[in-house]
Amino acid sequence: MRLTLRSIWCLLAIMTVTAACTRPQGSSLSPVSFRAAVAGTEWELHELRGAAAPLGAGARRATIRFDADTARVAGFAGCNRYFGSYTLDGAALRFGAVGMTRMACAEGMALEQQLGAALEATRRYQLDDRELTLFNDTGAVARFVRPAQ
Repeated sequence: MRLTLRSIWCLLAIMTVTAACTRPQGSSLSPVSFRAAVAGTEWELHELRGAAAPLGAGARRATIRFDADTARVAGFAGCNRYFGSYTLDGAALRFGAVGMTRMACAEGMALEQQLGAALEATRRYQLDDRELTLFNDTGAVARFVRPAQ
């Protein structure tokens, strides 16, 4: 098969358009697109620092819910409910100060501390379909999964 200069240019043009129209998994989104992609769901915590996340009080998973309109988060931390803010800049994601209710539980307090530390350490994110992974400067600190609907 002989390729002409014109067919090479056409092939390159098709490849360029295709690449421009698809977003690779895990790439950063605009703040508006990120908020739309993560809002309306209570994401469940499945991993903390590369290990299976422990369950909290009542054998419940810790959660995070993003509010698209206010750039705020809230969720279940293992014993207490928490709330705070977040900021986005490309793939950079930072959580502001996190407030929490003050119940004492026989279970879930260690999970609460670990999740709080993971949110505080977060510097960027990766969003792939039903998974949201939070990273610090050296690696993954938490992985949340969107429950199947």
